[in-house]
Amino acid sequence: MATCTQCQQQVMTNVTYKAGRYAWLMCLLFICLGLVLCCCLIPFFMNKFKDAYHTCPRCNRVLHIEKRNVVNDRHNAQLDPLK
Repeated sequence: MATCTQCQQQVMTNVTYKAGRYAWLMCLLFICLGLVLCCCLIPFFMNKFKDAYHTCPRCNRVLHIEKRNVVNDRHNAQLDPLK
């Protein structure tokens, strides 16, 4: 639950995923590793590689953007070894 800064309501945010810098970097890494036969497009189809946009369902204002990056990915893997 979050409080929207626009409409001042307590809401459960909607989450949408969009390709950001991390997805593009992973795509380039896959190309450099020789994975060019559509494998380099994997980051654009998996939410794990995309930025998460949290929006208010009432007024559609973006409340938070969770940017994916290498540091966060390593930190999350250390916290949850089952990932």
